Amino acid sequence: MLVYCVVAGCAANREKDRAAEYDMMENLTAKFNIVYHGRKIIADVTRQNFEAHHEDYQQLLPVLIEPTEATSSSNTQLMDSVIGKALNIINHKGKSKYINEAYLLTGKANYLKGNYYNAVEFFTYLANTFADMPEYRQAALVWKARSLMQLGNLTDAGSVLDTVFAGLESEKKSMGLAFATQAKYYLLVHDEESAITMLEQAIEHTRLKPIKLRWHFLLGQLLQQSGRKEEAYGHYSRVVRSNAPYEMSFYAALNRVFLTTGENSTGEQRVRLLRRMLRDGKNKEFRDQIYYQIATVFYEDGYLPEALANYELALRQESSNRYQTTLTYLKLADHYFAATDYPTAKLYYDSVGMVLPVDFPNAGEVQRKIANLDELIAQLTVVAHQDSLQYLARLDETTRRTEIDSILTRSWLQYQAKKVEPAKQRASQTQRFSPFDDMMPAAVSYTDNRFYFNNPDAMGMGQAEFRRRWGNRQLKDNWRFSDMAGASVISGEAAGTVDTEHTPTEEVAAVDSTAWVSNLRQTYLDELPDTDEKMAASDTLIHNALIRVGNSYRDELLDNEAAIRTYEELLERYPSTPEAPLLYYNLYRLYSGIDDAKVALYRQKLLVDFPDSRYSHIIRDPAYLAKLEQQQRVLDRAYESVYTLYTEQQYPQVVDEVTRLLDIGDGRQQTLSQLAYLRALAWGRTAAIDTFENALRQLVSDFPGDSLITPLANQHLEFIETHRDTLATRQYALQAIAGERKRFVDEPTMTLWPQLVIRHGPESPRPRRELTVNTAGRTGLGGRPNLGNVQGIAGQQLARVAEVGDLGPNVYRDLELLPDSATYYFVINVMNARANLAPSRFGIGQFNRTRYAGQAISHQMKVINDENQLVYVGPFDSYDDVKQYETRILPLIPDIMKIPTDLYNTFVITATNFGTLSDFDKVDDYHAVYQEQLER
Repeated sequence: MLVYCVVAGCAANREKDRAAEYDMMENLTAKFNIVYHGRKIIADVTRQNFEAHHEDYQQLLPVLIEPTEATSSSNTQLMDSVIGKALNIINHKGKSKYINEAYLLTGKANYLKGNYYNAVEFFTYLANTFADMPEYRQAALVWKARSLMQLGNLTDAGSVLDTVFAGLESEKKSMGLAFATQAKYYLLVHDEESAITMLEQAIEHTRLKPIKLRWHFLLGQLLQQSGRKEEAYGHYSRVVRSNAPYEMSFYAALNRVFLTTGENSTGEQRVRLLRRMLRDGKNKEFRDQIYYQIATVFYEDGYLPEALANYELALRQESSNRYQTTLTYLKLADHYFAATDYPTAKLYYDSVGMVLPVDFPNAGEVQRKIANLDELIAQLTVVAHQDSLQYLARLDETTRRTEIDSILTRSWLQYQAKKVEPAKQRASQTQRFSPFDDMMPAAVSYTDNRFYFNNPDAMGMGQAEFRRRWGNRQLKDNWRFSDMAGASVISGEAAGTVDTEHTPTEEVAAVDSTAWVSNLRQTYLDELPDTDEKMAASDTLIHNALIRVGNSYRDELLDNEAAIRTYEELLERYPSTPEAPLLYYNLYRLYSGIDDAKVALYRQKLLVDFPDSRYSHIIRDPAYLAKLEQQQRVLDRAYESVYTLYTEQQYPQVVDEVTRLLDIGDGRQQTLSQLAYLRALAWGRTAAIDTFENALRQLVSDFPGDSLITPLANQHLEFIETHRDTLATRQYALQAIAGERKRFVDEPTMTLWPQLVIRHGPESPRPRRELTVNTAGRTGLGGRPNLGNVQGIAGQQLARVAEVGDLGPNVYRDLELLPDSATYYFVINVMNARANLAPSRFGIGQFNRTRYAGQAISHQMKVINDENQLVYVGPFDSYDDVKQYETRILPLIPDIMKIPTDLYNTFVITATNFGTLSDFDKVDDYHAVYQEQLER
């Protein structure tokens, strides 16, 4: 007791001493003239930010309402006044006891102003300087953690929060904010369970009711996501029963519908609750979301017609909610995509792209899918069409005829519908083709829902039932018989009967329909893979398309799960595919971090079944590709040296050097085959035709799969066989070129720098100016062996996969930059004016001789401003022709070019624009614009 009294007395003396240090007048002026007004300004701005914040209840609510760029800018002047007042205390009222409060106000003002770095410094100083005052130390640390999170520094923010909670019991005033800040941190690091615990604590230590209601709603969202439905239902109910804003209360009630309880355990009960909400006049502006939820219930329960009808009703409602509109379009797009109705899916994806909000969850993933949809759909269409043809080919004749008739019937009805439906209406997904379209305007004002035609639920269900029973019918007299004409035309029963009351136009339409159906029937019959050769070709088309689909999912869409499904389906259908090593390696990489057992499985398959493949080497040695690249660079330099020896007519040295390199065998087979070709040419220069012929035959035997040199060697062998008598009289197989003698081999030539003989490209007749590219251009986007039998598809699938429409050409290409008809060149842009391109140009010539023999195209070179060398090939008369050339040569470009890949790129250009490429920047700008065209 004595010790306690002594300590208490000492503490009292210290308080007296500290009080003696304060100046009463400075305290009064600081408190009432500065601190009071500063606190009020901070509180008013915080309240205004809270009231101005627009909640998006369809996404997780933010734990705390943080400053935005707009609020920070609008509050700058007020915050500067608070900072000025606080600095007045710090600088001029040193004997005031509100110095700590001044630093806290300064930190908060900087925070609300968006100056988070300054805020961190002030809060750090406050926490360190006034560490003996728990109220200010804890508040400073909490605000410091908030500032660090705003800066994205989660590591330091977590450390600061650990410090806060180490001494939390000593200061209860800011406990609610501390728990909320910790909850925000956990959400940022994706620890939702810990965030739930912190939010529950924050609610207990907070008195402000609007904030508590927000946190109840957020807790409901988090608990619903984690599967704790009963707890989520309780938090949503707290919001519904309170005086929360109506929008928050509506979304809480809407979310409760999907939480399984005694009141709504079945889909039917949920729909009943949703329709009750639909009848409430206060929910008029939320009808799009209610219809969407009704559709979702039907969809999950397997009632697709009802679900699709309600999704369409959701789109028909007047709404400014772009998030909900995007959600509905995306749901319909994904549905039709999964159902292999690709044309319809594409229309919905296009609509998604038009309304997609920037803050939509996974917006980047959606945008990538839209941008790459054309190619993906094209390849999936190939798979679907070939699967359908293979299914038909395996049927007996009678069943096949019945199936084809069914397909033709559906195709003809769809064709008629498309002709009747206006193009503008087809493009608008808010007005889908329906027999009720002219009965239901986009915006309907419903009054008494008890009347059938005023009840949108009854109308939607009626439409779905009508479609299921009768299909899509036009609203007109005798609609029950509207399908008879089409059916009779297809079956051929009405081919010779013409109604005398029909107009001439209708008679022509009947004749045209007969021809249309007949042509389509013949198309199916012609395409049927009814022989082993046709079935093998069909399997190859499916095989190659599935590889492209998997690559598209992996590289463009970044959808690893879809890529895995595609690759595994490919391996299941074609286990003997020559691409198995690559597929095993892709699956090995894609499963990394997802399924260790699958990683081990595909690793073992690759190493055991294909031990000598490149991908097995990569698994054993992660640096294998780097070593391989280094070997290739060494081999390219060796090729350049051998090429130079040949142009200098040092043929024995060429033979010796190539033989040495081939004996070593390191490097790409494509380059080794080119070396073997140079050796054959050297022998042709020093020996008779027999030696040259044997060298060519040995080359073909050693490199049977080479696609550049082996075809050229075969051409030479055919020429030798045709002109053997003439060639047998020569001392040397290859002689100096004479004008009167036919030349059958293009030999290497060398134009060494700086004596390059440049054939300049075509120049524009008008004065040179900058390349003109319109705004749209800048902003847009061989046969295999039989691969084995493919599993048949079910008859039910045929209706879905056999009716794939034509997607049409790429309408997004800038036709001003790349018109259909013009003089075109394929260009290899070498970004080094001193690189020796003679060996590379020799390879281009080899390619042209094998693929474009007899055509008036050549490869030439143009030096641009002593910065770039442009090797251009042409001329081509159309965009399709030059793109075909580009498609054929690009896979071989790495083998043709004997310089590092980072030194060159390629593009297609018109002769007019080619003349405007006058320096490095213009070439680089055009290449960038061309790449944008490719990405569309």
